[in-house]
Amino acid sequence: MTQWEYRVIHINFEKNTTEQQPDPEVASEKLGGTLSPEFLAREFPKQYSPETAAKSPPKHPAVQLQDFLNLMGKEGWELVETSPVGPLLMFFFKRPLRDSGQPPLRATPAARTNALDAETALADHTARPNSGMTGTT
Repeated sequence: MTQWEYRVIHINFEKNTTEQQPDPEVASEKLGGTLSPEFLAREFPKQYSPETAAKSPPKHPAVQLQDFLNLMGKEGWELVETSPVGPLLMFFFKRPLRDSGQPPLRATPAARTNALDAETALADHTARPNSGMTGTT
């Protein structure tokens, strides 16, 4: 019997269609002020620094999602379903459960960096791994 490993990712969709540079003030407001703009800028300098914003304009959301899905594929994950849950879109992935003696599939460091940048950009607090679990089918 094939055993499977599952991963669930959720993405928050907002109706904002303009591409904007990440702003710690806006992010703090979205979080209800629980994290100050200063804290966000200090703890996430790659996302909120003016130098980063000038070097890399934001990617279109479709490109960000494509980069992320390609990373998941390189790591052996197959997208098996998407399903809306309230304002979230849930992405369900599976891959065969690997023997404990086999090394995990990992994308190259460059691919991982690009996709993680995409995940961070999608996130602008929108795309985050939610959980991983194993099971059998």
